[in-house]
Amino acid sequence: MKCLVTKKRKGSAMVEMALVLPLLILLLVGIVEFSRVLMVKQVITNAAREGARGAAIRLDDAGAITTAFNTSVNYLSASGVDVKSAQVNSSFLTTSGSPAIQVVVTYRYNSMLTEWIPGIPAILTLRSAAIMRREV
Repeated sequence: MKCLVTKKRKGSAMVEMALVLPLLILLLVGIVEFSRVLMVKQVITNAAREGARGAAIRLDDAGAITTAFNTSVNYLSASGVDVKSAQVNSSFLTTSGSPAIQVVVTYRYNSMLTEWIPGIPAILTLRSAAIMRREV
């Protein structure tokens, strides 16, 4: 009699695990995917900041734009982010009467998890901008 009861308990534990395990795996993958999005967002923020910093110390305008682009792209590739999905734009502007440069990094993040969830786009567009006054 005892053997029959323990077999039923083992069987019910397997059924419960079969029901709960897919949800736990989905939750784990969601946590990893969200963490990856946050990491990429931080990387593109730092790339924009480094590009603006490099361009702010250049005295010539053409050199500043080139430096902003190259510095941002180098930072993205050194951080392990796919450079082909990134777009770097630089422009000059004036802040409080002082010349400044703005570097905008736009990244198209291809999510593996949101492809399966209806209503959420499979490609997330992450954008980060940095503005620094030029040292002229």
